Amino acid sequence: MTVSYNTFLFSLGFSNPSEVEESLIHTLLRALEAAGSQVSSSDPVKLWEAVLQTFGTSAIVPYVYKLLLIQWMLWLMHCQLERILTVLTQTNHKREHSAPVNLLIEIRNLALSMEEDSSLMVAMAAKDLKDLLHICTVICQGVEQMKMEKYSEALEAFQEAKGLPSPRSLLAQIHTLTGQSFAKLGQPHCALHFYQKAVELDCACHSALYQSALVFRQLGNSKAEMEALHLLYSAVQLQADKSSSSASLVSPATLLGGEQMTFISRVPSSSLILHTLAHTCVFNGSISDGVEHYLDLLASLQSDGKDLVSTGDSTYFPRIPVVYLEAGFALLKAQRYSDALVVCEEVITSTLDFIPKRLLLDAVEKQKSDSDVILENVDFVLWAGAAHLLQAQAHWKLKDTKEAITNFTRAINQLVKVFIKQKDWKQKHLGNTEAMVERMVTLESAKGQALAGRGRCFLERGQLKEALRDLHLSLQMTPGCKNTKMWLTEVLWRLDRREEASANWREAHSTSDTPKSVNLPLYLQAWPENTDFDFTDLKKKMGEYIHAKNVMT
Repeated sequence: MTVSYNTFLFSLGFSNPSEVEESLIHTLLRALEAAGSQVSSSDPVKLWEAVLQTFGTSAIVPYVYKLLLIQWMLWLMHCQLERILTVLTQTNHKREHSAPVNLLIEIRNLALSMEEDSSLMVAMAAKDLKDLLHICTVICQGVEQMKMEKYSEALEAFQEAKGLPSPRSLLAQIHTLTGQSFAKLGQPHCALHFYQKAVELDCACHSALYQSALVFRQLGNSKAEMEALHLLYSAVQLQADKSSSSASLVSPATLLGGEQMTFISRVPSSSLILHTLAHTCVFNGSISDGVEHYLDLLASLQSDGKDLVSTGDSTYFPRIPVVYLEAGFALLKAQRYSDALVVCEEVITSTLDFIPKRLLLDAVEKQKSDSDVILENVDFVLWAGAAHLLQAQAHWKLKDTKEAITNFTRAINQLVKVFIKQKDWKQKHLGNTEAMVERMVTLESAKGQALAGRGRCFLERGQLKEALRDLHLSLQMTPGCKNTKMWLTEVLWRLDRREEASANWREAHSTSDTPKSVNLPLYLQAWPENTDFDFTDLKKKMGEYIHAKNVMT
């Protein structure tokens, strides 16, 4: 039995758990046969009932319990808590049958004889393995409660686990799970307290840093969120440079199994962490930091040989053209206009062969094509149009209005390739999915921005009729944009249409800078400082005109 115990412990490192369990069953059947007992069933639970009845009071029971620990370990790896409870209950001969059965209580009161024979060497002391099984089973129970959204019950399990002997790294994970439970119960500050304790115990507890960043985002503390993401990315990179080797024969990661450990220590990939950090920096105004992170991310994607239009390996990581567009937008914000032009050109050239000549969407008639294919085609059009739009803005910043007009026109020509027959396409009863409506809103906004940008260029060049046309069309696409209304007011004034200019001026000052209800991608975000037009003279002229009109009346 001792030889079998050692063999099973060593086998776990390179054998399938099911193969180890088959060998264990074979060992138990041989033991029963040697004791003159026969069992017809090979079901592990029934087999252990027979084994415990046969050897439960014999002198070799400590060695039987060693094999029981192996069975406990195998079941725990597959989170088979009911089987563990069933067999462990049978080891407690003093327990009253009427007493309620509870796994945590049963393990707490478990009294297995763990006597060691000094003449028989073991790979791992039975008491050490039992203690590790105890705490890992309690953690597993808590995780299962979390999956069922029973967070208060999960906290009870984690509280018990914290009182048991455990490695520092495992205790850090318990603190992290405690924090997650508090976060789900709507207590973010308690969650942050336990995440901090986890990191203090184990600086390599990446899940605690990641969960901290999520809570900081929930609380609106962007500075703390960026700090947590930066620490997380540095820690993940540091771990990647080190060779991971465990000195322990049986580790908590082994006992808790792949699914449980994924839940406990889930952390995004380093690429996704870097993207989130870059996005958060740019979105919150830390442009220079965001640019550096985006450039690091692009370099990483290129070194991995990622195709620019590939679908990616993860549903959470954005499509690569989106990353390039966000990087282009960040470079534009950082006044690195030439670099922005180069990055956006990558998107244009890579999507060129995938863009349909025209995409007619009929929401009433069922689409013959697959909906995913339609969304993909819409995305290609949107990405190419957005790339031209960003390039146009870069040329505008470089004072090249002619090239800016050319690229604004290219953006418009791309974006109008998608056409929906129904005017009320936003209504869900027409069969549009939420994803399709979101794409169409984004397309409309991009067209509105491109038309406004071209109108602004025409205004700068004195082509007032063309400016008037584009600005009117822009406001039809994206109504309520204050800057566009201000440019339109300037055009109307220069065309000597003073009454219309006055009405437009009043309307412009009754609206916000940009419509707040539209959730746009980062690369299409409107920024209040992006006026590039001095309205001081217009403000003076409109004030004098309105004052004179009021005096006359």
